[in-house]
Amino acid sequence: MKALNQYLIRRFAMWLLIVLAGFGAVAVLGDFLEMLRFANRFDLGAGAALGFTLRRLPLILLDFLPFIFLFATVFCLLRLSQAQELAVIRAAGLSVWQFLTPLLVFTFLLASLIVAILEPIGARSMANFTAKQAQITGIKAKLSLSVGGIWFRENNAQSNYIIRADKFDPKDAARLLNVEVTLLDENGDFARHLEASSAQLSGGQLGGGQFALHNVKIFTGARAPLTQETYKLPTQLTLASIQSGFKAPRTIGLWRLPSYITQARATGMDVSRHEARFQSLLALPILLLSMVMVAACFSLPTGRIFSTSQTLGFSVLCGFLVFLFNDFIGLMGELNILPAVLASWAPALIALLLSVSYLLTTEDG
Repeated sequence: MKALNQYLIRRFAMWLLIVLAGFGAVAVLGDFLEMLRFANRFDLGAGAALGFTLRRLPLILLDFLPFIFLFATVFCLLRLSQAQELAVIRAAGLSVWQFLTPLLVFTFLLASLIVAILEPIGARSMANFTAKQAQITGIKAKLSLSVGGIWFRENNAQSNYIIRADKFDPKDAARLLNVEVTLLDENGDFARHLEASSAQLSGGQLGGGQFALHNVKIFTGARAPLTQETYKLPTQLTLASIQSGFKAPRTIGLWRLPSYITQARATGMDVSRHEARFQSLLALPILLLSMVMVAACFSLPTGRIFSTSQTLGFSVLCGFLVFLFNDFIGLMGELNILPAVLASWAPALIALLLSVSYLLTTEDG
């Protein structure tokens, strides 16, 4: 059994590499064309576009993983069936579960390594691309998140200051609570320090707005603070730019997501997308197991129920439906319609249980 398991795993790994190479070539070509259009807008060459593609490639391939495992399983089992190797294995008295087990164990272990090691590398690479893109376009996030709260930096012809706020108002995303402002002069030196109970952001969609500070204390040097009912600060920030300034879930690795979610939740930020991303990464090994089982449902009965073309067609169709269902339910988790745990785990578990039930019926009666 040990020799047989090693042989099956080698064959499965070989088909994984072949399918990965095929999907990788398609992904590189498609994304390179998109990045080439982006690079041409800023007078950058094809070399820069290729560099952008290589930075984005790990996470692009991560999105393709369900189909990579689906096709690899189909081709592996079809080849074993056409070479009569499955017939010999069955004739030796082995059940379908005995020769599928090494493939399933290998899939689970490989998926776990991908999620634990390769995904954080891909997230960091995507973060580097995002930073480079912001540098090229000139659209940079003006805020950061830390344990101490939310930090803004405004530096333009009208004003130069740094804002720190504890959190967003849960009832109004444009309102900051417990605000501290450090005003700087033209040389970047300290000018005044403001403390306010809240700051309301208002203005147009294209900027040119203001922060209206309420219940303000003004500190200037060693003198006693002055109190003021309201104090207005000009700003180029908008609510949309603030929301987009937080890190995208795909640019944060698996191991850093829990701490980021904790910090962001403490500021009153909606972390539904980040929670859904974290849970979907944890559920990825189960999703890949379900894809292997879906492929096995149609590949193992080949010659008895399905022809080769029917096997490929039904496998692709069912795998695509599982992928769409997983994406649809995952989107509901991102929109906070469903709990992130349910939205991320339910599709994979349902597909896995249905495929196991089908094989139990067809193989074991």
